[in-house]
Amino acid sequence: MAVSGMHYTNFSIDGGDNGGSHSVTYSFSPAYAAAQTSLSLVANPGICSVGIKHYETRPQANGPNKDFDFGWSDIGGYPPSIYDPHLTSVTAKMWVGQGNQWGQATLNVWFFD
Repeated sequence: MAVSGMHYTNFSIDGGDNGGSHSVTYSFSPAYAAAQTSLSLVANPGICSVGIKHYETRPQANGPNKDFDFGWSDIGGYPPSIYDPHLTSVTAKMWVGQGNQWGQATLNVWFFD
């Protein structure tokens, strides 16, 4: 199995006094794909986390998308990566804590033959 393509996007959030969150979604035709998140930069001390909150697959070519959502885990937040042979969409979410916490994250998606 060879990599046939790749997509990435960077996103950031400034939590300000109260903290906050930001998410990005990347959608595409059904494909065997893997998605992974990573923190690229964190400024100011405090909490900063990123992971996969939601993804969709389409097991049947003419069928509907099937949704998968992850709940927050106190052990590590959302999972950092997922894969599926029929992936169609992935949503990454990042949180930052209060007190002007700032962070930048990356969502990578690799496509396979």
